[in-house]
Amino acid sequence: MSEEILITGGHVVTLDDALGDVPGGDVRVRDGVITQIGVGLRPGPDTEVVDAQGRLVIPGLIDTHRHVWQGAIAGFTPQMTGYGYGPAVLTGISLEHTAADLHAGTLWGALQALDAGITTIGDWAHALQSADHADANLRGLRESGIRGVFFYGGPGPADDDPNPPHPLDARRMRDEHFPGDGGTSDNGRLRMGMALRGPCFTSPERNRQDFAFARELGLPISIHVGMAGTADAVTALRRDGLLGPDVNYIHANQLTDEEMDLIAASGGTVTITPSTDMLMQFGTYPATGRALERDIVSGFGVDTVCSAGTDLFSEMRLALAAERSRANAEFLARNELVHEVALHQRDMLRLATLGGARVLGLADQTGSLTPGKQADITVVDLRSPHLDGFGDPVAMLGLGAGPADVETVLVGGEFAKRDGILVGPHAAKAQDLMHETQHRLRAAIH
Repeated sequence: MSEEILITGGHVVTLDDALGDVPGGDVRVRDGVITQIGVGLRPGPDTEVVDAQGRLVIPGLIDTHRHVWQGAIAGFTPQMTGYGYGPAVLTGISLEHTAADLHAGTLWGALQALDAGITTIGDWAHALQSADHADANLRGLRESGIRGVFFYGGPGPADDDPNPPHPLDARRMRDEHFPGDGGTSDNGRLRMGMALRGPCFTSPERNRQDFAFARELGLPISIHVGMAGTADAVTALRRDGLLGPDVNYIHANQLTDEEMDLIAASGGTVTITPSTDMLMQFGTYPATGRALERDIVSGFGVDTVCSAGTDLFSEMRLALAAERSRANAEFLARNELVHEVALHQRDMLRLATLGGARVLGLADQTGSLTPGKQADITVVDLRSPHLDGFGDPVAMLGLGAGPADVETVLVGGEFAKRDGILVGPHAAKAQDLMHETQHRLRAAIH
């Protein structure tokens, strides 16, 4: 890592309200931290200069919910709803994963995210059959260089209990790998959380025990709620006194207004996963508008790459289109024209950056281009025909960008992608490891 990097001449979108956009702007990075944003900044004799003319410079994108281990099985369930996904993936191909397979899938999955300009990820790791699997999953995250939260999930060791406890190995994982304040890992980029089954997928008694375990360990909690086939999750948490600001609610699109109000009042956060919500029959419209109108801290998630893509640009587009459709529905029913719409592509970019950082409890480190924050930066090339537009460059990003347009990615001032190509000590071998896992899994399931 160069001691100093200067990104020059780009359209800098800071997402910091005090700084705003800086057209033709420069971003100075020193020792992995953003130190200065302005125009006409001069490099020192040993500064590495990154030319960003014709590019958009944005905070690294933040995916608050992804099953990163699925990197090796992308596209495995493209036509399945949540009903078929369980037996095909959760009690199917996931159980065929050795610890080595889980490492390969997680490493490749994290690199998929980095390739798409995602510098921080919420890894909902729910293929952890053993301590070896848990260690392998974490090793894949570390080797990728990504920032994020490792949410320790199940299924844990084989058990005849229909409502097994959350894997007790989570305590070992926290003590061995996340000894820092707030459950921070020794590499400083990863924190730990708990991926709990939640009230929709276990008994009330077990859910109370799982919540108590997570809170005893001092770890944030993430659960799935508000999906088709589930009901009353948030009211059940209220009944048991379990609501709190440490709870992240994934999906949330089928929750009642009362449940959304309970999340808002308790300080909980929402993760919006537009592609899987709509493709996998988890709900009708994503929770975007209903969460925002209540000022619930919210971010985006890709969720499962088995059934969706690997980037947040698609999620931003789909979320905006779906929310405008939801908001316009009552007017269309009356055959009335709508004169203006409430949300903009910039609102979606905020959800994919600063909003996501707040969901994961990392807004003091990342989510905006602010001096003093970590240098998590994504540079998108706008010079291609589909992005070289006339209007707001952020609108062009939201309308048409994809992973191939991401030219440069920095995490903590270290290059993860450069000149459109993934770099780093593990990037070259990761695809080979992933292909080895794919070959073994194909043989195992046929």
